[in-house]
Amino acid sequence: MTCSTAVLFVALTRGGGDTAEAATPTTYTKVGPATAPNAGEFATTFIGTANAYSKAHGSPSRIARVHCVQASRGHYMCSYAVVRPQRASECHLMQARWTPGQASSYEVTLSGRAERCGSLRAAIRSLD
Repeated sequence: MTCSTAVLFVALTRGGGDTAEAATPTTYTKVGPATAPNAGEFATTFIGTANAYSKAHGSPSRIARVHCVQASRGHYMCSYAVVRPQRASECHLMQARWTPGQASSYEVTLSGRAERCGSLRAAIRSLD
């Protein structure tokens, strides 16, 4: 797991308060095709791996409402919501690249919070 991927998973495994629990590396079976998937297929892979990691670490947090676009072959930008029981959803943006020959099928290269996450366009516009 790369450092930037760990940042995403720390957001998913965050407990109460403002401190994040340390993410423990876990081995997962790679999912997805060896060639770069389209944006919808990438979103499905992203949801599956992120939620599996969260579940494996006992966190009730899940990602939902993922909307991705493919900027170029193997490069994606997505908006998504982190959903936790009895808390408001948090909107996030991330950029990733497909890395089928690495330990993970993809690497998160940039991530952060947004005000809205109904779509990628809404998330980006909420950064103004």
